[in-house]
Amino acid sequence: MKKKKLLRHGGLKIIGTERHESRRIDNQLRGRSGRQGDVGESKFYIGLDDDLMKIFGGDMITGVFNTLGADEDMPIESKIISGAVEKAQKRVEGKNFSIRKHVLQYDDVMNTQREIIYKQRKQVLNGEDLKNSIINMITSVVEDLVNQYSQEEVVNYESLKEEIKNTFGLDNIEALQDKKFDESKLQEELLSKVLAKYEEKEVEIGEQELRELERVVMLKVVDQKWMDHIDAMDELKDGIGLRAYGQKDPVVQYRIEGTDMFDEMIYSIKHDVVKILLNISKQQDVRRTETVRITNTSLDNINDVDGQKRAPIIVINQGPTIGRNDPCPCGSGKKYKNCCGK
Repeated sequence: MKKKKLLRHGGLKIIGTERHESRRIDNQLRGRSGRQGDVGESKFYIGLDDDLMKIFGGDMITGVFNTLGADEDMPIESKIISGAVEKAQKRVEGKNFSIRKHVLQYDDVMNTQREIIYKQRKQVLNGEDLKNSIINMITSVVEDLVNQYSQEEVVNYESLKEEIKNTFGLDNIEALQDKKFDESKLQEELLSKVLAKYEEKEVEIGEQELRELERVVMLKVVDQKWMDHIDAMDELKDGIGLRAYGQKDPVVQYRIEGTDMFDEMIYSIKHDVVKILLNISKQQDVRRTETVRITNTSLDNINDVDGQKRAPIIVINQGPTIGRNDPCPCGSGKKYKNCCGK
């Protein structure tokens, strides 16, 4: 009944007070009237000071009308202007589509990295044995350290010795005594001594206790490095659009630079985990700490002389705190983040 009454009065009329940036929305509004052969019409109004007209060139049209002295209430009905508005809408739609597409591509880069990190965290949270992973980390850190110095024209032996001491807690490396840099000899000796020290830590702390400490250390380091990496990637995303001024695709540059940053984070995780595990010491008569409970594993086999449950405490020989942009204490002349702080 209401429909018949509406049709008798000319149907539904849609009046739009502006044109939207998306033609799809305008078409949806038009579709509210005159549907399925029903009578009705739609009419849209747009002002010269609307955002869409500014994109099209409303200032120029305003200048022409001011010159002609036309009344500001006089309506402008021209197919040329209507077509120009639609072209402006197409340009805005294309820009918005490009933005959404880039956002998805940026997210794809982060999703790939997130899968790798979460897989590693899952291994820790499931209580898996990380000994083989730690050994692989030790091997990787040793190889990267030796390769880093092998690429220098003049090897700074004092800096190398200091970095070996800070990272692995080792002194008196025979391959460095004569100050003749032999990459293969140094790598073989260093790897052998580091693995031997790792086995000593296992005897000193206890096999089961060290496995748990490995999970705790791994979880803490991975979480901290991952949060820092997320912040760094957000900063990179905010400024990556400027690469377009250098005729470079921002998405490609984001993928390349993001991958480099991710690789640096992975190395930093390996370096910190190895450094912590090789520089921990066990102190007896210390009760279980909340940190050890993170992995939800038990220390039932740890007993003190009085029969009470005990757990080792981690003592890390980290020394004074050094800012990432401060000069490296090894004397290389580089910033800490580009030298021993990698």
